[in-house]
Amino acid sequence: MDLFFEINKMPALGETIEGQAFHFLQGGKGANQAIAAAKLGNQVAMIGCVGSSVFGTVALKNFEKYGVNHTHVRRVEDYTGVALVTIQKKKIRDNSIISVPGANRKITKEMIDKAKPIIKTAKAVLLQLETPMEVVEYVIDLCYKYGVPVILNPSPYQSLREDIMSKVTFMIPNEIEIRQMFPNHSIELSCAQYPNKLIVTRGSMGAVYHNRTEFKIIDGIKVTPVDTTGAGDAFLAAFVTEYIKTKDIEASVTFANICAGLSITKIGAQESSPSLDDVSKYLKDLKNQ
Repeated sequence: MDLFFEINKMPALGETIEGQAFHFLQGGKGANQAIAAAKLGNQVAMIGCVGSSVFGTVALKNFEKYGVNHTHVRRVEDYTGVALVTIQKKKIRDNSIISVPGANRKITKEMIDKAKPIIKTAKAVLLQLETPMEVVEYVIDLCYKYGVPVILNPSPYQSLREDIMSKVTFMIPNEIEIRQMFPNHSIELSCAQYPNKLIVTRGSMGAVYHNRTEFKIIDGIKVTPVDTTGAGDAFLAAFVTEYIKTKDIEASVTFANICAGLSITKIGAQESSPSLDDVSKYLKDLKNQ
């Protein structure tokens, strides 16, 4: 669940400020990515945990609303993961996020074992790091064994096992996370070291990667931002959607940039991710300009 506070500035230590607005919306990286992928026409299954409170009930109903299979989402005696999102209105609606994982940390390898049939037959598996690292690594090992493409969003950043980069199909961090991963390398050098694997999102500036021949810069689309929360999740869902259809990295990044750009024109992470109709309308309007 996401708690949004619209503010004019971040408070200093010990300072109390007045906010301009408050919103209570659905969130969580895994849930955001699952719902964004479902809105783009994919058959999506979610594996994870929600808490026993009303927040967990709301999360499950939201999966049903968007057609996400939640057979392997377990209710546990804990609180559902919560994020505090501050949106600074004077900084082009940029945000800062504090995430408390709660029930997200209760997912186990045994739960993954029960979901093996879904994992084994998946066209792709999308992972992030709001769940225990040992479980993430276990899923990556399974996908590698089964030959299932796996896309890892290393957020919130944690140190990764050395062989993880060789086992994932794509690693997609943002500009902050890539510097945490490779503090002594430039983005260009890092991408060149992992061509056609490491893709770095850069907010409104789009995304970059190296295609073994050159460093590719795929520009973002021009929109008026309202809230950037969930833009990275929209990007990831869209990238996977296009990649499993075309196996074309540049086309997939281009499509992902469009979806991420459209997502920041509305408030909220899940409500803002575009449908295929939204993308078609954008492309039609762009053509008619």
